Amino acid sequence: MKIIVVGGVALGASAAARSRRLDEEAQIIMFERGPFVSFSNCCLPNHLSGQIETWEELILLSPEILGAFFNIDARVNSEVIRIDKENKEVIVKNNITNEEYTEGYDKLVIGSGADAFVPPFEGLDKIDHFSLKTVPDVKGIVDFINAKNRNI
Repeated sequence: MKIIVVGGVALGASAAARSRRLDEEAQIIMFERGPFVSFSNCCLPNHLSGQIETWEELILLSPEILGAFFNIDARVNSEVIRIDKENKEVIVKNNITNEEYTEGYDKLVIGSGADAFVPPFEGLDKIDHFSLKTVPDVKGIVDFINAKNRNI
């Protein structure tokens, strides 16, 4: 049994771990388009406020830990760009190299979440604004704040 999980944060990681508990022999591959799996979404604002000092403290599990403890092949920076239901395949793009490849599956779980929505309003293009959903988002906001503070 080969199980593909699309999405590597809360829902995807939970689905992969649950799949492992249900089938110890299954080959489980989890694809996450970003650089991190299993991070604390709820604590992202706590890093901005200083309650959590470093962004690294937000990371709960790494692909290496998921592999060693759960036998889950967690592939970061790997975006599923197309699903071929008829042939039971996903087409994956490596977001570092831009290479694409195909993985077959017996079962497919989609736990990809949603993109952050910024309502369109007049003047949005004239102000600095951010979405806060991922570790790279919080890192970008902190870097922006630090750069602004250096220029004061």
